[in-house]
Amino acid sequence: MLYRFKFPVLTQLKEKSVVGVFVGLVLLAMTGWIYLLSTMFLKFALWFFS
Repeated sequence: MLYRFKFPVLTQLKEKSVVGVFVGLVLLAMTGWIYLLSTMFLKFALWFFS
């Protein structure tokens, strides 16, 4: 099914901005978890070898 009308520019920008915000939040959460786990591992390693 082909639609012959184009989306309004505001709708396209809104969809892209929602996707961009979602990707940004996911990357921020992943960075936070990596930071948390790496600091916990570093503290454990320093405790284990000290």
